[in-house]
Amino acid sequence: MTTDGLENASKEYTAAKVKKMIKAKEKSGWEFLFIGANIDSVETAGSLGIKRDNAVNYMADSRGTEVLYESVCEAVSGMRAVGCAGKTWRKSIDEDTASRG
Repeated sequence: MTTDGLENASKEYTAAKVKKMIKAKEKSGWEFLFIGANIDSVETAGSLGIKRDNAVNYMADSRGTEVLYESVCEAVSGMRAVGCAGKTWRKSIDEDTASRG
């Protein structure tokens, strides 16, 4: 899912409830990626129970978004091939952010 973050104001789903839902889905084989711009994605992901290695910041411009979608494609391909996103799915995002951020 791609979002602008406005649902963060939800009164129905608290962070604790979302964290519980994520943990339940992980037990049945789901893997979550948390990708954000202009926030501390690692900290935010951690508060939701998402693994540190599955959180990354990206550059919120046309090039950064292109890199983001290429990286997500790699993660999805890894899930389909071996059942996990793998450790390198975020490498291009990290390199792009480091070179331009």
